[in-house]
Amino acid sequence: MTSSKHTPLPMGSQINRLLLILIAVFGFVGLYMLQNPGYLALWDVFGLISLGFVGIWRWSWFIVRMIRAKFYTYGVFPRWRRAANKVPVEHFPHICFLVPSYREQPWISERVFRAIAREAQTLAQPITVLVSSSSDDENQAIHQIFEQADPGLTSIQLIQMTQKDGKRKAMADGLRELARHDLPADTVIALMDGDSELGQEVLRRCLPFFRLFPKMGALTTDEVPVVKGSPLFSEWFHLRFAQRHYQMCSDALSGKVMCLTGRFSLFRASLALQPSFIAQLENDALQDWLWGQFKFLSGDDKSTWFWLLKRKFDMLYVPDTLVYSIETVSGSIVDRAYSNMRRWYGNMLRNSSRAIALGPQTTGWFIWYSLLDQRFNFWTCLITPCFLLVSLLTGQWLSAGVVTAWILLTRPLMLMLIFWGRVSHLKLVHLPLLLFHQWGASLVKIWTQMNLAQQNWSNRGNQSISAAGTGVRRVVKQGTSSLLLFSQLFVFGIILCSLAGILNPLWDIAGLQLAYQDRHSDQPIQVVNAIDYGIWPNDNQDDAIALQTLIAELPAQQAITIQLPLGRFDWLQPIAINRGHLTIRGYGPERTVIQTYDEQLDFKALLQVQNVQSAAAESVEIYGVTLQSPTNQEFKVSVIDGLTLTRSTANSVPEPSKPVSRGNS
Repeated sequence: MTSSKHTPLPMGSQINRLLLILIAVFGFVGLYMLQNPGYLALWDVFGLISLGFVGIWRWSWFIVRMIRAKFYTYGVFPRWRRAANKVPVEHFPHICFLVPSYREQPWISERVFRAIAREAQTLAQPITVLVSSSSDDENQAIHQIFEQADPGLTSIQLIQMTQKDGKRKAMADGLRELARHDLPADTVIALMDGDSELGQEVLRRCLPFFRLFPKMGALTTDEVPVVKGSPLFSEWFHLRFAQRHYQMCSDALSGKVMCLTGRFSLFRASLALQPSFIAQLENDALQDWLWGQFKFLSGDDKSTWFWLLKRKFDMLYVPDTLVYSIETVSGSIVDRAYSNMRRWYGNMLRNSSRAIALGPQTTGWFIWYSLLDQRFNFWTCLITPCFLLVSLLTGQWLSAGVVTAWILLTRPLMLMLIFWGRVSHLKLVHLPLLLFHQWGASLVKIWTQMNLAQQNWSNRGNQSISAAGTGVRRVVKQGTSSLLLFSQLFVFGIILCSLAGILNPLWDIAGLQLAYQDRHSDQPIQVVNAIDYGIWPNDNQDDAIALQTLIAELPAQQAITIQLPLGRFDWLQPIAINRGHLTIRGYGPERTVIQTYDEQLDFKALLQVQNVQSAAAESVEIYGVTLQSPTNQEFKVSVIDGLTLTRSTANSVPEPSKPVSRGNS
């Protein structure tokens, strides 16, 4: 069982949970203290987009999946389990194991094959085990393990082969060999790795479902890692399998799963022994517009999954059954983690596009959307860390505090939901590992999506495949891939900087257009940068005084544009304009902010155009700014012998093509 619902948590686990709760509380307090919008005027868009729309989208999807997972785990599946437990063991279908084992360490093979022998002895009839190993010596060692665990092999019919051309070929040859045997029509075939150890009663818990659900093509189980060599790597795997568990439970509610893991999955022999199934397993390939056609090196579990998905077979996830995934780690854990992510996410991306192309009528709407979501989430996952990086680089310390508080609030809550009911215990180290996994995996996926043909499998003799070719063809393909990769990153960076207020493409384009018009107008326009005249943003000084002085010093007959920089400007007195042909221009709403303080004002307007002829008054413009006031007063334009802007709250003047002029109201 994966649930520890009735088992008291160890003291260490309780302390870790308490620490994560305190971190979440600290994050909440930080958000509460930084909620004053006056401090973060330039980051209102961040609050709307990252903590608003995108945040609601991503968290809504997470919560929906979590609710579905818990409903499946505690509502739907227990009914199926009770029905499965009523199936007599004598009525279980015959089972065959197909186990490719490639130079596994002796202690691993000992655990794996002893567990198979143990499980075989729990059934009413012997099982068939086909092992395809790397050599005759390895086959002999495996045979001895079975003999020791089951003297005389009374519960096992053992078939041994030697693989020569990789795992896919070995599995395909094994299935062909099983097809030549006179197997019962209802036989179930287990495809499993040589480093996966069956937990207690796996077969007794899984086989009844093939009697209960005649339309089910395959099922898979929960996993727990057994890692030798690195405690940190082990905890990362515990986190990954906890995430996998709730996602699988959520998907299984729709009668499908997103992967029939190669660690251990059961298939109906009537399907697994079909020539098309074997051919796809052995020679699965993708026709890509850039790389052409190339074979899949790893990802046999995705190939078998796609074959069943395409033919609309149901798939089941058994959450109360454990298989132990054995990993040995040596050398750099960073290199190993990167290699694993390259392989995992490469297999995912190579299969998701063709699965999406099947359409929701074939996959089901929920699975189809889940596949579609995989194509977006590695971009949305990067919004938060990129905003944090941007705010640190630009000195927006309060904004950096908001992002940090958001991370500290949300990620511990996410971890506690993910580890809810798991046999693995939640630890404090899972917090940085979660951030590493979310952000690091996103970067790996972004690179991999443009390099689908580049494959490497270090666990299988360091095999590799590349479809780049040679010579000019290789240069063109790799150059195109790099160009598209950097183009996507560039567009993402532009969007990110736009949301952060650093860039505003629409306003920048409008500025270029105005500059062009200025250069080609009858009367040349002089552009004056306010910052060159001591008008500094965010300095808590009355900028109206310096701006009034600047306007008075400018040539009266010259067309002038005063460019206000990014930031907040404080106006504590009105600006009087006694001239025409004047433009006050900001860098766009939410980027250039004019802040007023009502308690210090005793006048009726911020900007007054007086004693100017009508034609000249119509050439006075102010745009590209946001006007803010602590109180909720409406924005309006009235006429006091010219142009007047009254005090306002969070209103913007965005239209450069429509100047605010005398007579508007």
